[in-house]
Order: sequence, then structure tokens, then C-alpha cells
Amino acid sequence: MTSLVTESRLRTYPAAILLALLIGVVAGAASAADRGEAYGGDYPAFYGAGEIAARGDWDDLYDIDRQIAAQRVLSPSEDEATARYFAYPPQVAFLYQPLASLDYFPSYLAHTALMALCLWGSLMLARPMVVWLQGRVVLALAGAMVFWPMFRTVTGGSNTALTLLLIVAAWRLVHDDRQLLAGIVLAGLSYKPQFLVPLVGLFLLGRYWRVVGGAAVGAAGFYVWGVLLRGSGWLSEWLDVAAEFGRIDAELNGHSAISFIGFAENLFGVGMSAPVALAWMLAAATVLFLSWLWWRSAGSDLDPLLAVTMPGILLLSLHAMSHDGAVVVLTAGVGIGAWQRSRWLPWVAAIWLLGASQILIKRLGWSPGLLMLLVALAWGWLLLAGNRPRSGSPVS
Repeated sequence: MTSLVTESRLRTYPAAILLALLIGVVAGAASAADRGEAYGGDYPAFYGAGEIAARGDWDDLYDIDRQIAAQRVLSPSEDEATARYFAYPPQVAFLYQPLASLDYFPSYLAHTALMALCLWGSLMLARPMVVWLQGRVVLALAGAMVFWPMFRTVTGGSNTALTLLLIVAAWRLVHDDRQLLAGIVLAGLSYKPQFLVPLVGLFLLGRYWRVVGGAAVGAAGFYVWGVLLRGSGWLSEWLDVAAEFGRIDAELNGHSAISFIGFAENLFGVGMSAPVALAWMLAAATVLFLSWLWWRSAGSDLDPLLAVTMPGILLLSLHAMSHDGAVVVLTAGVGIGAWQRSRWLPWVAAIWLLGASQILIKRLGWSPGLLMLLVALAWGWLLLAGNRPRSGSPVS
């Protein structure tokens, strides 16, 4: 009997899946545009910020009325007071200026394509460390894109795929013994300090001195860039805006929270109730757990360390939403290469199903993404306990 899994089918079927996803995204966006409806998830916030930056209105970047005005033309049928708030640093708005120069529909498609390219780039860069990817990047790309958090972030106007690219790029540079440059690349995560700060701290505990030095240089450059755009007070202003946005977002979108603290505050309210206090303790325990792992594993391969670190960082974060969970594809990639199919398949199935169940977030009132992260954390720990992953085939 002919095997259902052949090298030819592993090339053809994934390509067909990607083509179907592309057609669906373009058709869905075109239909929403024809109806005059808002679409693109978070993308209107970035598009509007790019428009504000292009006009040189830096003083109004975080003004809610100015953001509403910039986004109003995107969906005339919406309430005029509606806007997706932009709470990123001014450097991000600067980078979105070229996309904001386009009409919204082609701009959204261009952004979606860029995020898909970031995912593809992550897979290409990871090949020397995740050996099973050799010759199977299209397969891996299709597999990642049918993982709901990744599909949602790529097509929903978010930038988690870029976050993943920066992390994998730094990983690859460490693998190539270019640690200083790895740190500089890692500093690109300055726009998401919830990733940058714990990662730099863990690299410090792992005695990656040049990575930490490079990150310091890169972060300093990021700060100077902000000074050139908005003056010396940009950092404190942005941190205040980000903190306030986090509080508001916790009230409006708390059902999407996937960290210990965000999940507990969504169910039990903000304030130090017993469940929320327990969540804080679990977050602190996760910090200590990851710190111990990196200190103990100094000098060993980064592969299993990053596999356990990615879900861990999200669990301890003050603000981690469902689409951020897309980064656990890194854990899955390492795990598939470390184990035979009979061992990794149940873990991948559990993560995929819990990721897919986040479609029901609004109905449930909470995100199964927390459970997904716990499964990924447990898998990453087992991978690390096995010392170092060995090369393998996803179909062996």
C-alpha cells in the first residue's frame, strides 16, 4: 500500500494549504473593504501611527483624538469614537510610514506579506539548529500558519512574527559564534520589553557576556533614535502610555490574556485577591525557574533552553495576549527535531488544539492559551532534561 506520507506530498500539500490561505485572506479583506467594515485586527493602529509620523505630528502620536482622526477614514461605518490605540514606541510609527503612504487595502496586504516573510525567514535561519527543517521549510511554514495564534498574528495586523524573527536571528548568530551581533539584533526587541528584558537577563545568567554587551549597545542606539524623533523625554512618556494602555487593555481584552497574572486578573479582577496573589507567586516562581535553568545550563546548547524559555516568558509577563502565543512554534520546532514522531506528535497535537480553541475566547470569557503555554513549558523542560536535542525527521 502506498504511504500517505511521501516526500512529494510533503512538498505539494503544504504549498496547496498556503495557496488556499492566501486566497482566503485576500478575499476576506476585499469583501470587508467592499462592505466598509474595519478589518486587519490591530493593523489600523499601526497604519494610523504611520500616517501621523509621516505628517511629522510627533507631539500628537499618543493623543487619542488624533489617532481616531487618523483611523476614521479606514472604516466610515464604525462609530467615530472608535480606534485601535497605538501604544508602541515612536520608532515603530516611523517604520510604518512607507506602509501608511499606501491605500489601506494594499497596505494591509503588504503588511500581511511582510509578517509571513518574517515567519519564513525565521524558519530559514533556524535550519542549522533545527536540522529537520532542511528541505522542509514549506512544510514547516504551512504547519506554522495553520496554528491559530500564528495565523491570527500574521493576518491580524500584529507583529509577533517579527518578534520571532529577531529571537531566531539572535539564536542563529550565537550558533555561528557572532555573539556581539546577536545581542545587537536582540536589542531590536526594545519595542517589546516584555521579551527583551527577561531574555537579556537570562543571557546574562547563562554567561553570554558578548550577547549582553551587544544588547546594551543596540538598546542605547534605540534610545538615541527615539531622542531624535521625540526628544529626550520620549522613553518615560512611552512607558507611561504603555502602562496605561496595559490597564485599559486588561479591562477590554482580558479574556485574551495568557499569562498567569493577566489570566487571574481577567477572572477575579484587578487587586490582590487570593487568586491574583497566587498568580503573582507563580510568575515569580517562573522567573526563578528560568533563571536556575540558564545558570545551571551555561555553556550548553541554546536549543532546549529557548524551547522552555519562550512559553515561560509569556507566562511570567504582565501583558501577554493570545496572539503572542505564536512564539511557541519555536518549542515545537526544537521538539520535533529532538524526538521521534510517536513521542512528539501528542505534544504538537495538544498545543495545536489548545491554540485552535482560542477561537472560542469571547464565548469562554478566558483564553485556553494559558493551558497551551503550560503544555509547551512542560515539553520544553523535558527537552532540556534530555540534555541536548538530536537531529531527526518530522516524518520518521
